[in-house]
Amino acid sequence: MRAIKPPVFLAFLLFLSAAGYVSAQPAPLEFSWEDCVREALAGNPALKAKKLAVEQYKYLLLAGYNAYLPRVSLSHSVNRSGGDNTSPATRWGVSVSATEPIIDLSAMSSIRVSRINYEKVLSDYRGESAALRQSLYSAFMNLLVAQEQVKVDRKILGIREQNARLIQLKYESGMESKGNAMYAAALHELSMAEAQKSERALNMSRRELLKNMGVSTFRPITAKGELKVPEYDFKAENAKEALERVPQVVSLEKSAEGYKERLLSSQYGLFPTLNASQSVSWSGPVELPGNRSWSLGLSLNLPLFSNGVTYYANNTRAARLALQSAEESLKDLKISLENGILSGYDDFLNTRDTAVSNANVLAANEERYKESQIKYMAGKISFIDLANVEQSMVDAQQNQLQYLRNANNKKIFLENLLGVGLED
Repeated sequence: MRAIKPPVFLAFLLFLSAAGYVSAQPAPLEFSWEDCVREALAGNPALKAKKLAVEQYKYLLLAGYNAYLPRVSLSHSVNRSGGDNTSPATRWGVSVSATEPIIDLSAMSSIRVSRINYEKVLSDYRGESAALRQSLYSAFMNLLVAQEQVKVDRKILGIREQNARLIQLKYESGMESKGNAMYAAALHELSMAEAQKSERALNMSRRELLKNMGVSTFRPITAKGELKVPEYDFKAENAKEALERVPQVVSLEKSAEGYKERLLSSQYGLFPTLNASQSVSWSGPVELPGNRSWSLGLSLNLPLFSNGVTYYANNTRAARLALQSAEESLKDLKISLENGILSGYDDFLNTRDTAVSNANVLAANEERYKESQIKYMAGKISFIDLANVEQSMVDAQQNQLQYLRNANNKKIFLENLLGVGLED
């Protein structure tokens, strides 16, 4: 029996160790679109920050209601006094007092401002959710495309490797030119480089999807889904109605409401306030005295120039101008957003139609390549003709992946404009 040569034996050991290493690697985790949404809702830091802000303003709203609730205080005091002609004496006191606003328009306005701020932050959260949904879906789609790109590049690499060997054999037998053999080998090397690039792009897409889900540690994952031409039904006449549900519009409307309330609040500074107060107290020489007294009262306060002669007039003018500015900004947003929605839908239709039509081009090019292979083997066409048909097929395959990516990204972009969030 012939001994195995050391280099061959060493290569064999390296192969076994590499195979063992690969088998020891964990299998990639599969993530469907629903899995990605669930992970992002639970782990994306930016979305969690917006959610915490919503909780913060909810508690600020609840705290704001105290502006119109009674204020109760309890005091316990001791005082010792004396003089040159009097003996020192100790006096104890216990009192309970309460005050409650009866008419205070500014306090009521502050409660309404707190409610408006809460609703605005809630719409900001919906906007963040919609933006994250777009970036998350784009990353998910990019990973789907990257996975398909790896398969396509491997298929192309196999075809060109086979062609390179065939042309080399024909060249060695004198049936092909040296230039064609060199060209076939060069195409094979180019396909090897493209296959390596697609493998690296696959890992980049994985990292991007993990980042959008809020996962900081890299792990091999795969996107589970079907890469297909998307559909979306939208009627242009419903654009204005759809605007009223868009988070950016709602947020700006709440800002305008806030400025309107501030305008009213600036005018409330000239209105009187009416407060009720009541108290009961005990005083005497011992710590728990028995002498009780009580009081009830109403106080009416009418501010005249408490903040200056021109303060209220100028403050009211400033608040009115701020409100007008917010209303104009809201009009501008609605105009630009409506135009963006309609244009976005047209862009989506264009990319969708391109992807649909190119599917037929791809099928035709694949059939042409099969026919050209037969013709070339029969000597009816040259290698250059075969290479041109092959390149047309490769271009159609690459283009179809990009067209599908573009169509899906245009769809998610349109949904982002319409304010569709992760929870929807």
